Amino acid sequence: MMMKLVDRIVFLGDSDISRWPSSFYPSIQEATGKDCDIRCVNIAKGGAVISDMQHQLKTLRDDGSEEEDEANTVFVACAGENDISSVQPIDKIQKAFASFLEELFGSKRTHLQSKHLIFFGPKFEPWLTEDFASRKQYTKLSNALQRTIRKIQEPYKENIVYVDCLTMFCTAETKAVPGAVHGGRAVPDCSYFDSDELHLNNEGYNVWRVIVKEKIEGILCGKDC
Repeated sequence: MMMKLVDRIVFLGDSDISRWPSSFYPSIQEATGKDCDIRCVNIAKGGAVISDMQHQLKTLRDDGSEEEDEANTVFVACAGENDISSVQPIDKIQKAFASFLEELFGSKRTHLQSKHLIFFGPKFEPWLTEDFASRKQYTKLSNALQRTIRKIQEPYKENIVYVDCLTMFCTAETKAVPGAVHGGRAVPDCSYFDSDELHLNNEGYNVWRVIVKEKIEGILCGKDC
């Protein structure tokens, strides 16, 4: 659904978002080619699980003015990996994600053209290279999150973009081979990650920055993104 303008970008979720360097926030341009004056707010917290995003939304609303609440907003979010680490069942995570979407789009205060969500799914990381059990859970989680979005009633579904990140940061020669996902053959590329082999580095965030920029420009232009 076309959004005539974007007033702000709100980042929420776990450490993948809280660590996003402000220098790598997307620079958005409208069709005129002029830079948009967009406020960026990052309320993500390290260690957050999907259910925490619902609380982050409530905090944002409680702390904001009525004008802020009605602002045309693109939410950029990522969570779910901590849910897997804490051994939460996939169906429980899926229900938490559905509740988050309801909180975001189901409010009576929601104006259809005022809210969009760009959600980054779980990604294979270097520390998972030999952890096939966790990789399997990441794949199940990604599929479950996408199923949840497909069940969302129109017209809100048009306002949600899911970014599949499972093999996004894997080496080019392994991400597209047969069995890359389900066979565990996709090998994470360390050049996109910090030394902890868990969090993205600047190279990784630059990939996400470009994706968010393109998705928002698509929203502004009313194009399918």
